[in-house]
Amino acid sequence: MTKEKALEIFAADFMGSSDLKVVEAIKPITRIIMLENKDTLFNENEKADYFYYVVSGNIKLSKISHDGKEIIIRIVHNNEIFAEAVLYGRNTYPVNSTAINKTYLLAINVSGFKELCFTNQEFILKLFVTMSHQLLYFVDMINDLTSADTTSRLLKYLYNLKEKTGSSTITLPISKRDLAMLLGAAPETVSRIFAKLQNDGFISFNGKEITIIKDINDYIN
Repeated sequence: MTKEKALEIFAADFMGSSDLKVVEAIKPITRIIMLENKDTLFNENEKADYFYYVVSGNIKLSKISHDGKEIIIRIVHNNEIFAEAVLYGRNTYPVNSTAINKTYLLAINVSGFKELCFTNQEFILKLFVTMSHQLLYFVDMINDLTSADTTSRLLKYLYNLKEKTGSSTITLPISKRDLAMLLGAAPETVSRIFAKLQNDGFISFNGKEITIIKDINDYIN
């Protein structure tokens, strides 16, 4: 994938604009990065010069606990940004970042972006409106993780993937073990829930490919 194509996708899908001015404004402060499965983008506490937009693929953000266990913080999907904390004064990355499949990223230079804020207010307004919608999504996700049971959290995760892809048949971007970690549950618990959802006729699955057959809200209710 070329940088020009990545910029077009960023402008059209993330910014919601096909205006070439958007592409031209951000082009000088970006670069394209390609990662293979399990490649590391950055580690926790590394100096942060860029934040990132996922053109295609998936990124795992994680931390290592005091007893050496990996804690998954977030799975970043295509058309999402991450490491945006560096825009708010942080100069190191707060987490580890690893590709979980072949992934193309648009790296956006932080200092260049801040300069752009002063010279292109229309672009910045568009970007921060989009980022605010993404923030609301994360707030909803955190509320689900803290208040809902494991079945509801899993169904909401599947529903979000369905909405993002626009298809009732989705492919899990991560292993079921990693999904269990993300949901704060044991792998055996997630496996049992998947089996029950299939037995109840709400989903069918074959490996990582899952087809949502019925409205998941019917299951919750």
